[in-house]
Amino acid sequence: MSGKKLVYLPAVIVASLGMFLPLLYGAVPFVRRLLGSDPLPKSLALMLLGWAVAYFTYEEGGKELTAS
Repeated sequence: MSGKKLVYLPAVIVASLGMFLPLLYGAVPFVRRLLGSDPLPKSLALMLLGWAVAYFTYEEGGKELTAS
């Protein structure tokens, strides 16, 4: 595995977790304590940071396909 892929996979997981934190806020007490009284800006920041890191570490895999 390349270094970029090792960073890309956790970044995608963090970004997807950031998307669902507002939904988990009401059901999971740990998330309520983690995010405090205003969860939306914190979850948006986490999501945007994760997607930005994933965007810059993404690399195309495999060989390029050409029409023959």
